[in-house]
Amino acid sequence: MTRFTPFKLGLPAILVALISIFTCSNARAQWLDFTEETDSRLVLTSVANSDEEEKDHWAADFNNDGWTDLIVVRKEPFSNSTQPEKSDLLLINNNGVLEDQTATYAPEFISSPTYARDVFAGDFDGDGWLDVVVANTFGQQPKYYRNQGEDGGGNWLGFIDESASRFPLLTEDTPLICAVWGGDLTGDGDLDLYFVNYKVNSGGGTAKDFLLINDGNGFFTNESQARLGDLRNSAFGTAGQIHDIDNDGDNDIIKVSTLYNVAPWNARGTIILFNDGTGNFTNWQNLTPSSSPYMFDIADFNQDGMLDIYIVDDGFDYVYTTTSITPDVGITFTSQTMSFSSVGGFGGNVHVADIDLDGDLDVGIADVDVDIPPCNSGRRMAIFRNDGGTFTDPYGTTLYDWADNCYDFAWLDVNNDGLLDFVTGDCAGHSVHMSTNCDLIASSADYDLDGIPDACDPCPTNPDPGCAPDVEYPIVGLDHSVARQWNDMLLESIRRDFARPTVHARNLFHTSVVMWDAWAAFDDESCQFLLGETVGGFSCAFDGIAPPANVDAARDTAITYAAYRLLSHRFANSPQAALLQQAYDVHMADQGMDISFTSQDYSTGSAAALGNYIAQCMIDFGLQDGSNEGAGYTNTSYAPINPPLIVDLPGNPDIADMNRWQPLTLDLFIDQSGNEIPGSTPDFLSPEWGQVVPFALDPADMNTYTRDGFDYQVYHDPGSPPTIQMDGGGNSQYYQWGYATDIIWSSHLDATDGVMWDVSPASIGNRPTLPASFTDYDTFYHQLDGGTLGDGHAINPATGAPYAPHLVPRADYARVLAEFWADGPDSETPPGHWFTIFNYVSDHPDVVKQYKGEGAVLPDLEWDVKGYLAMGGAMHDAAVTAWGIKGWYDYIRPVSAIRAMADLGQSTDPLGTSYHPAGLPLVPGYIEVVETGDPLAGTGNENVGKIKVFAWKGHNAINNVDIDEAGVDWILAETWEPYQRPSFVTPPFAGFVSGHSTYSRAAAEVLTMFTGDEFFPGGMGTFLAPQNEFLVFEDGPSVDVELQWATYRDAADESGLSRIWGGIHPPADDIPGRIMGIDIGIAAFNKAESYFTDSDYDGLCDYSDAPCLADLNNDGIRNIEDLMIFLGVYGCMGPDCVGDL
Repeated sequence: MTRFTPFKLGLPAILVALISIFTCSNARAQWLDFTEETDSRLVLTSVANSDEEEKDHWAADFNNDGWTDLIVVRKEPFSNSTQPEKSDLLLINNNGVLEDQTATYAPEFISSPTYARDVFAGDFDGDGWLDVVVANTFGQQPKYYRNQGEDGGGNWLGFIDESASRFPLLTEDTPLICAVWGGDLTGDGDLDLYFVNYKVNSGGGTAKDFLLINDGNGFFTNESQARLGDLRNSAFGTAGQIHDIDNDGDNDIIKVSTLYNVAPWNARGTIILFNDGTGNFTNWQNLTPSSSPYMFDIADFNQDGMLDIYIVDDGFDYVYTTTSITPDVGITFTSQTMSFSSVGGFGGNVHVADIDLDGDLDVGIADVDVDIPPCNSGRRMAIFRNDGGTFTDPYGTTLYDWADNCYDFAWLDVNNDGLLDFVTGDCAGHSVHMSTNCDLIASSADYDLDGIPDACDPCPTNPDPGCAPDVEYPIVGLDHSVARQWNDMLLESIRRDFARPTVHARNLFHTSVVMWDAWAAFDDESCQFLLGETVGGFSCAFDGIAPPANVDAARDTAITYAAYRLLSHRFANSPQAALLQQAYDVHMADQGMDISFTSQDYSTGSAAALGNYIAQCMIDFGLQDGSNEGAGYTNTSYAPINPPLIVDLPGNPDIADMNRWQPLTLDLFIDQSGNEIPGSTPDFLSPEWGQVVPFALDPADMNTYTRDGFDYQVYHDPGSPPTIQMDGGGNSQYYQWGYATDIIWSSHLDATDGVMWDVSPASIGNRPTLPASFTDYDTFYHQLDGGTLGDGHAINPATGAPYAPHLVPRADYARVLAEFWADGPDSETPPGHWFTIFNYVSDHPDVVKQYKGEGAVLPDLEWDVKGYLAMGGAMHDAAVTAWGIKGWYDYIRPVSAIRAMADLGQSTDPLGTSYHPAGLPLVPGYIEVVETGDPLAGTGNENVGKIKVFAWKGHNAINNVDIDEAGVDWILAETWEPYQRPSFVTPPFAGFVSGHSTYSRAAAEVLTMFTGDEFFPGGMGTFLAPQNEFLVFEDGPSVDVELQWATYRDAADESGLSRIWGGIHPPADDIPGRIMGIDIGIAAFNKAESYFTDSDYDGLCDYSDAPCLADLNNDGIRNIEDLMIFLGVYGCMGPDCVGDL
């Protein structure tokens, strides 16, 4: 249970998060105002993920720095004893931000998880530092964590588990402890401990509480029976506290015993055990003999010198106000039933605090009982105002953002402004609610002496009254070209939007276009893409603009306004739209631009107006380009043929077609940018994207297929992937081989298997020609060992020296690949990832910004706008192509296929157990049949005959992602899952073809052609994945892993392979994506280059400007189509002849 340690009004240090600014006023719509500031006030690591729901809090200053910290324990529900132990959480208050520092200061919270139900903090050993006691259930002994104080240098040392030496072993009854409280019961000034025990029901008999007496140094003896006798009896004991409730100078024990009756009171109730002055207990009183109390808190509500009690009961709450006391005998009281509409159901924890600073203690109730699931319900938190002992409900049934389901909360002054804030333990995560009632403490400290009380000062350490607080929106510096600045801002926006690779490839392309058109409008030798042109049936008129006095300044201005207007439009409905708009506005101000200037009349010569006009053209173009942007990019026709796969249940019993895509149902779906997606079964993303107007795709390369009345447009049609038939005929063997490869590569994800690889360019990369058919994939991929054919690179061409070996565990390499190329969370998605690689190349100290590696060094802005146009066009065309194919072929993902085949059986041995021609192929050591005596057979041999696989064990094998690795072992194939986050599992769209493979190889071709060198600058690109830090949903890698790529193509190929190790794609999705990506990238680069120079000065960027001799249709390939163009103009004379080579 949360208990509030009284705060001291302190001088705040630097506030590092955005503080909401409110005008001080004595009038409010409702008593006190709170704002939800979780994003800026709470920094969690994956330790918090060990439990999303049950939480118990204790707020106190553990490191004695003047800021209130928070401990969270995991409150195991008694009704679910099969749950695993869970890690507790230490949040250290760093100048107003609660930061998860469990791993640093309480590592044994992680290494020794608990069945915790409650927590109490107190200075048990008298050293001036608060120690922590955790009460556990399910037979686990309580925990004692000693606060180690500081070292000689003044550095706080955190907590250490000393339970074994400080606590006796509790053996008189099974520890099923619901509550713990500390207080001096013997009169020696030392804090003793009372643990309230329970039994689940009357069949369990009488529970025995535990009383531990402190020797003064923090070592305890069990004196329960001697001091309490039968008064230690409990039924379902849920709460306990220690107070001098009878005002006789010694502390008494108050506890709850509910659910059924036990002696000596033979009733349920809230029981007072009176201290006789020596720390012994014989007299008792049952305050509520006919009720079913659950939780309580004790305080002097009417300030008459006598303690009162607020009781949370099943279905209604009440306040007992003490009217008279007979010490050691009993108290009398009056009762007020809390009949407010906001109280109902089974309540949770209750905590009192003076939150309005009027001298009396108000009450908050977390109105969800951990033992009465579900958490998400009509019950919610309530806050009641105390006015001299009379309680009112100032908030009623209005659903404020804090008035939601929670198990517990903590009152604490997060930002040291003198006002009590609170942290709630919600059904999924935590929330921080800040008090904004600065008028309550108008006389508070003024640290910076600016005349504004710290409670109301947005930046209390800055003496400038007009200062601005620190911000949380993305900030982009001014040290790069304006094109790079807005590309960085776009990437930041994508990371804060929903993870939609198609939509963001289009955003990247369209933003690159408006920046290019703004640049080219001031260049006589270049051509615009949309400005003054007709694209996809849409025309954007342009009459030219008067030459500016300063071309560079005009370009900067036009680019800035164009990008600003387009981003403001495209991200208006983003999950963080307000934050992003603030970022755009601030960046405009930083650039000296006026966001209120909206004119599009560029005839005046205004570069700003031209930028606005270009953006508006692109906005209008985008509303009719086939993306369905106006309806939120929703699908107009597509519907899945398969019912959803419920991932948390074994097998795939409901699948209708094992060749078609299947939606997934998860408890919670979080996309790869970290956004929670409404509903648990996400729709197919962009199956109709083939209809979007492309950049350089050729209509001659497009096939149109019709299904359910909708025309699916498919560019670079690779033909059908391998499909399975129930009789094992057709291409079934290639289907089965591909998904078996996913299983086998999953067995590589254990860093303890002893397999070491050299992952330097000396051994990896320089892959040969790609196989043309899936019938040849088994000669290209190493199914058992992982990886593919590839000779590596003998010499670094930039240095002339061999590449140095880089030996790492294969498992670390594979896991890092899967995480790095997954692009999330906080993802810029694959197309954005390749823009970051382009920017990495641009920033490399060895890069020389020569276009195609030749001629003069380009200015930064020209380099950026030209590179972005080519890269953006390639990424957009890759999306149009890959998702057009995904929508039409609608191909199944590995998790669906593997589980479905596992349900059927094995397809290798017709005479063996569980044979089915469409089942999984047997591979000794990797895919086998469960036999009698197998550890997976089950207690009743219920799993005998099922298929087992040697694979990554999955998320159930991970308790704490910061220290645990799932590893690899035999598991039932029906439970196999990809190496992905449990809230994501697999992307919500069909597998064939791989978007990663298509994007990546297209990008690699663009980079190769644009830089004129297939190698990264310096001969090698790198990315460091630090040991035990980089992986997200399990610990690792076990060593530092540096990804190293000699060429852009090596990096692209690695991206495709990462999806196989990640269990997202089989090889059949990978190779076709790479092959078409090559064509897409070359065509996009050549198309972009045609805009860079109007070589014949005819005002048109067309065939006559094609860079490839005889490539007359500018698709990057010389073939029969170019010959037909040539023959069509045969006999033409003059300089304008297209075929005049």
